[in-house]
Amino acid sequence: MLHYEGRYERFFGIKTMQIKKSDDEQNFHYQGASYMVLLELFKKLPEILKNKNFIDIGSGKGRALFCAEYSGFNNLIGVELDQELVEISNENVKLYSQKRKESHFHFTCENALTYVIPEGTSVFYFFNPFSEKIMQEVEKKISAYQIQNRSEIFIIYVNPQFKNVWINAGYETYYKEGNSRYTEALIFRKKAD
Repeated sequence: MLHYEGRYERFFGIKTMQIKKSDDEQNFHYQGASYMVLLELFKKLPEILKNKNFIDIGSGKGRALFCAEYSGFNNLIGVELDQELVEISNENVKLYSQKRKESHFHFTCENALTYVIPEGTSVFYFFNPFSEKIMQEVEKKISAYQIQNRSEIFIIYVNPQFKNVWINAGYETYYKEGNSRYTEALIFRKKAD
């Protein structure tokens, strides 16, 4: 598996493989999701979303957003609490070799609980960045945004430890990656009212 990870790192020209530990019990360590899983997940999303905002909450070094850009998404936003990881993400933007002229990256050092979701957002990505308590608060924020904007929302959740947060909030399973014993990732959807 590491062979594929290194191959994609070289193909994209970025550096996202090294794990970074966190001392905070509420915010988990950084580790990039599998390139192969990300690229497969992003193919499952409707084509119409490609010009909507794609937000990675807990974006780390930006791997998911580079995969989303490669998959055709144009408006890529990373929200990350760790300033050092934001700086690495911005360096990776300079290194990224596959960038299309119509795409835009923006990485910001902000808390997910205080981040203001920009208009035109339809996709949120999580790789289990924080505790269940914080996930519940973020879900409330996204659901309030969804109701206010009457928009369809897609939640991509890799390593979905707290999937019931989304299920209990009325999000339906749109796609599941994994097998009968292990769920690697879920895509949830909540339709516009």
